[in-house]
Amino acid sequence: MCSLINIVTPASRPVLHLRLLLSRHGLATYPSRRHVFTTPYVSNRTDPANTPLSSKLIDETAKVDETKRTGLQDEPSLNDPLLASYTSPKLFELNNRTIVVTGGGRGLGLTVVHALLEAGASVAALDRLPEPTQPAWSDSVRLAERKGLNLDYQKLDVTDVDDVTNTFASIFTSAPSNQPVRGLFTAAGVTLLMQATDYTPEQFRKVIDINLTGSFLCAQAFGREFMSRNSSPKDSTVDTPGVESEESLAVEGGASIVMVGSMSAKVANLGLDSTAYNASKAGVVQMGRSLASEWSKHGIRVNTLSPGYIRTALTDMLIAQKPEFGENWPRQSLLGRLSTPDEYRGPTIFLLSNASSYMTGADLLVDGGHTAT
Repeated sequence: MCSLINIVTPASRPVLHLRLLLSRHGLATYPSRRHVFTTPYVSNRTDPANTPLSSKLIDETAKVDETKRTGLQDEPSLNDPLLASYTSPKLFELNNRTIVVTGGGRGLGLTVVHALLEAGASVAALDRLPEPTQPAWSDSVRLAERKGLNLDYQKLDVTDVDDVTNTFASIFTSAPSNQPVRGLFTAAGVTLLMQATDYTPEQFRKVIDINLTGSFLCAQAFGREFMSRNSSPKDSTVDTPGVESEESLAVEGGASIVMVGSMSAKVANLGLDSTAYNASKAGVVQMGRSLASEWSKHGIRVNTLSPGYIRTALTDMLIAQKPEFGENWPRQSLLGRLSTPDEYRGPTIFLLSNASSYMTGADLLVDGGHTAT
């Protein structure tokens, strides 16, 4: 049995040391001395009956106003952020903004387009296809009309610098003043299955150019356009509708970029020869961290979303060619199955919304537990 231990006084030295440490991180005035620093030293040398720890904890807890979110009431505290006034469902809303989706003409990208409309965002969908896939696109068009949102489609080659630059400039310029561009989801990508010894340099470069360089060019164009139109949230008010005070800038004044990585950025898919694809996705994940580091001061959050195996027309084709994939892939997942594009709607909305306001430079792995095994 463990016995209760006593608080040894005086406690001035550890309090000082802790406050010095906190001050280096800009936190010195936030914690309350009474509630945080009551137990700096612990020892088992003194008889527990004298000053039981449980009594002190109860005494301190009794002093806390339970109507407050924290007990740190004794010293001046920071103003509650705007998020404190949001209901939980409101955190996931994407109203009053436009979001750009590359690879938005089919597959995962088109599924995300529909999800963003459902969450209240207007969408600019980009893809190399001359026309988006039907009937899914028509369903999204009807949804946008019903909700009074804008849904546009443009053909785009993500490897063409001029095409990317001009397209993003046009999207930012044409976005309604009450729905400024505030998000980017990069889903354009390709894969090439072959043994590494068989790649030509041109084949390898094509995968890297589309998956990695294409993601970079789109993020770069987005960043340039956003920064040119919006000063740093620390300096002035950005053009988000309804934002008039500095307190709200950090929440609604910035932007969010989500780039699609892959679990293949972390593991080599057993039996699936795709070195170029895996390398490109590892690059996307690390690029996301680097951009997050550079652009946080401009109010831009950057994260990556790494899916596991997704049941699509492409995977169905692969399984038809190699039936062992259909047997092995589900077994490699802790959930015992492949994912569907719909299962990435929630994670995407989370990353693009205020629900993830304190998240940047992260990789959200949604792989059914594949990489956990």
